[in-house]
Amino acid sequence: MEKATGNQSWLIRAEILKISEGLGLKTVYVDLVEESEGDQKAKMRGVIWASNGARIIETLGADASQILACGSEVVFSAQIQFHERFGLSLLIESVDLRHMLGEMERRKQATLSELERIGALALNKRLSLPWAPQHIALVGSPGTSGFRDFVIKSLFHPSRKRVKIEVFPSGVQGKTAPMALIKALRDAEATQPDLIVMVRGGGSKLDLDCFNDLDLCKAISQLETPLWTGIGHESDLVVADLVAHSYWKTPTDVADALIRVLEGCTDEIEAIAKILQKSVHDWLDSRSHELWSFQRSVGWSSRNVLSKKSDEINGMTREFHLQSQMILKGTQHELSSAIRGLSQWPFHHLKRFEFELNHFKRAPFQRVLQRLQHEGEQLTQWNRSIEALHPDQTLLRGFAMVRKDGDFIQSLSNLQPGDTLQLETRDGWADVSFKNFKRKQTKS
Repeated sequence: MEKATGNQSWLIRAEILKISEGLGLKTVYVDLVEESEGDQKAKMRGVIWASNGARIIETLGADASQILACGSEVVFSAQIQFHERFGLSLLIESVDLRHMLGEMERRKQATLSELERIGALALNKRLSLPWAPQHIALVGSPGTSGFRDFVIKSLFHPSRKRVKIEVFPSGVQGKTAPMALIKALRDAEATQPDLIVMVRGGGSKLDLDCFNDLDLCKAISQLETPLWTGIGHESDLVVADLVAHSYWKTPTDVADALIRVLEGCTDEIEAIAKILQKSVHDWLDSRSHELWSFQRSVGWSSRNVLSKKSDEINGMTREFHLQSQMILKGTQHELSSAIRGLSQWPFHHLKRFEFELNHFKRAPFQRVLQRLQHEGEQLTQWNRSIEALHPDQTLLRGFAMVRKDGDFIQSLSNLQPGDTLQLETRDGWADVSFKNFKRKQTKS
């Protein structure tokens, strides 16, 4: 077989099904497969000698264990050899990162082209972010540094903004990561959060390749909840970032952006509160001036009513005297006529006329006296009502009037500690200093 292949090395792309331990220390055996839509098309055994394993580790560095892991697809240089007992196998000499990265970039560009073709890149960006996103669904791998950075920064920020984080764990690298992330995203959206955040700490480009998966990016575009991403280092950019609502360079940057949004909401609320406070203060000032004007108007109206009623009583008194004199003159005339005819009338006629005369004399006076008495009682009642409404009477009952800068105080909630108030009671005035305010409990 070596003669047939001319001892040449070949570039081969395959998926690692199984790999033994001890790379670089001893001979390692690798089971390689080629799959298409879940079906195994070919399978072969690979061998990595200890010396070749040491060179591979030197080339891959710290990423060696992640690149040469079960489920990874690798491109390697190998010679074909045949053994009488073990059959055909591949003698793996090195791992070719250039071809692996090139293939990964090709798949990434293919994913972008397909997303652009179906118009999926802008779908999540069109969603409106809630005004104050506080219910956060976090998708990632708990225990990783990026996951911890986002949680700590969000929950323990100096501003202490209240945020509820609900975790939906998922693997974030390897062949099974895209499907795990899709499931976590769907579970997260089912809870109806304000915002979904997907984070992953730094890693190699191969580690982050799962975020270029076409199915994962389609699932992101189909979300009905805005998705923010913080994946990798500052220089990393994956397709999931481009299809998301917004993306940041690191998980910490995502947390900072969330806090900035909440702080902006707080500033807006405080501005509205100041406007509302000023409006209420202006309204109270206006009502206070109206009350003061009404108080003066009541005093003037009461004096005017009293003067009017007094004039009416004086007029009635003059009218009473005039009518009384006229009645007396008429009665005297009738009495004189009766005296003159007395000698001509029998005695019982005289008695009857005397009775009628007395009744006639009393009737006009009784009507006038009754009207005077009614008007006097009504005037007295008005006087009592006006006196009862007068502020001085309120003070005599133990109440006090409180002013600030000459304006009556209707609510203590607008006062500040240290404000100087004017307190008026029935026996004088006093300047007092406002200390605190306790609201009354409303009875249900």
